[in-house]
Amino acid sequence: MRVVFVGPPGAGKGTQAARMAERFSVRHASTGDIFRRAAAQGSELGRTVKQYLDSGTLVPDELTSRVVEEMVVACEQSYILDGYPRTLQQGQDLEAMLDERGQSLDAVLYFDVPDDVAVERLTGRLVCSRCGANYHRTFMPPRRDGLCDGCDGPLSVRSDSSEEVVRERLAQYREKTLPLVQFYEDKGLLARIDASTPPDEVARRTETVLSETAFAGPDRENPSGRD
Repeated sequence: MRVVFVGPPGAGKGTQAARMAERFSVRHASTGDIFRRAAAQGSELGRTVKQYLDSGTLVPDELTSRVVEEMVVACEQSYILDGYPRTLQQGQDLEAMLDERGQSLDAVLYFDVPDDVAVERLTGRLVCSRCGANYHRTFMPPRRDGLCDGCDGPLSVRSDSSEEVVRERLAQYREKTLPLVQFYEDKGLLARIDASTPPDEVARRTETVLSETAFAGPDRENPSGRD
C-alpha cells in the first residue's frame, strides 16, 4: 500500500493516518516525524533540515522531497504519507521518485471539510499551562471549566489557535495545496472523504476506500474508489 492523505488544517487527516496505519500494518510517515528523524541522525541532509527547523522557516520543496525519498520511498514498500506532498511541485517530485523505482501510488485520499468546521475545530483547542495536556472546548472539554483534569493547572488557548492564524493557514492551504488535489483527480487517483462527520464515521469510510483501492490489484478499473 502506497497512499497519500491530503486535506486542510483541521480535517483530522493525521488522526486517520495513524488509525489506518495501525489497521493495515503500514508505516505512518508524517512530514513532521520525518524531519525530526532526519535532524536527529546528524547526516549532512539532516543538519540542513535542522537549520530550517531551528529557525522556524519553511523547508523548501526540493529539500523536503529529498528527505522523503531518503527516509521513506527508498526504504519502505508500504506507507501512508501524511503532510507530503503539500504542493504541486512536491507531487511531481513524488511521481518522479516512484517512476524511477517502477512504482506508483495506489490512492490519494482527500479529507474535505468546510472552512467553518475547520475553524471551530482549531480555534477551540486548549492546553494545560502546567502539564501540556490538550483539550477542546466542544469536542473534548475538561470536567471543570478552565482547569486540567489531571493536574488542576490553568488551561489557555493554544498560541496557534487564534482565528486569525487559523484562517491564514486555510488561505495558504488553498493557494498551495488545492492545485495538488486537482493534479491527483486528473490522474484518477483521488478519493474524497467527508471529514466533517464524526471521527469514527470518517474512519469507517477511509477504511472502506483503502480496502477497495490499495488492495484491489493492478487491474482495478476504478482506482479512485469513486462510483
